[in-house]
Amino acid sequence: PVFALQAWTPENTIAQLQQYVDEKGLVFETAAPQPDETPPTLMQNPPGLAGGQDLVSFYTTPRYWLWDPSMIVFFSFALFFAMIFADAGYSASLGLIVAAFWKKMGQTDAGRRFRILLTTLVSAGVIYGVIVGSYFGISPGEDSLPAKLKIIDMMNFNLMMQLSILLGVFHLVVANAVTAWHFRRSIRAAVPLAWVFIFLGAVALWQATSHGEKLAFLQPYGIGTMGVGLVGVVLFNSTEGPLWKRLLKGFGGLTGLSNAFRDALSYLRLFALGLASASLASTFNGMAGQVKEALPGIGLFFALLIALLGHTLNFVLSLSSGFIHGLRLNFIEFFRWSISE
Repeated sequence: PVFALQAWTPENTIAQLQQYVDEKGLVFETAAPQPDETPPTLMQNPPGLAGGQDLVSFYTTPRYWLWDPSMIVFFSFALFFAMIFADAGYSASLGLIVAAFWKKMGQTDAGRRFRILLTTLVSAGVIYGVIVGSYFGISPGEDSLPAKLKIIDMMNFNLMMQLSILLGVFHLVVANAVTAWHFRRSIRAAVPLAWVFIFLGAVALWQATSHGEKLAFLQPYGIGTMGVGLVGVVLFNSTEGPLWKRLLKGFGGLTGLSNAFRDALSYLRLFALGLASASLASTFNGMAGQVKEALPGIGLFFALLIALLGHTLNFVLSLSSGFIHGLRLNFIEFFRWSISE
């Protein structure tokens, strides 16, 4: 009997297949995927960063012809999680939980990847908690070492709002820049590159207007950069059909400005949720202190109980917010500008 088998295979298995067919005396041919074909997607990352592909595939698997965002999602999720957790004490507590289940998670490949991801989250959370000076909702004393390590004041609302939006814009710029690089041999790279110019120009213009004379010199650069980006969207949003149709679709593409504005502002949740976590921790500490003073003796027990229950509740809420919103900013905002298909 004569038969033929056609199948997809990863490129790094071709040598093994060739050895097999040589031993069996079979005919073996290989061919690269054609543009009109849709091969299955295989994401392969270094073992230490493979947790990123688990996060990505939890939501969706990118098409074969797109790019693998796993490594970017790995690090951006860790940063967003840390900003939402916003407490070195809570992060250290999460580290103790990870340590307790470390051996059990090491029994499977998925568990080993997950524990590395959790370790990264704990490390980022501790570092950020030290930077903002929050330890179970308690700020360090002025002359202490933790106080000297405090760089960012979370109660400076203007600073935190600007930091969150700037981080969001950088995240969206990376999404468009990597997409443009992926399509660098095609005219398809022009549109994401144009959006990079729009985002950067808008940030320069915003900083110029919000910082007065200090950054006023950025205003013409911001306007010019945005202008180049807008022209790029109009000219290259559509590349098929007569010129008037392409221009009409190009002007239609400018409706993406509202999406860009909305997505950038969406990163304010990093500031809002981090502030909520810190405020709740401080509130429970205050409640415990009031009970201790109001009930001498027995009040200490109730104060400890309030602190324990309050911080446990806040820890769970912060943990949930960190995972949900940290992933949401990658799955919704980042993917919208990078692997929207």
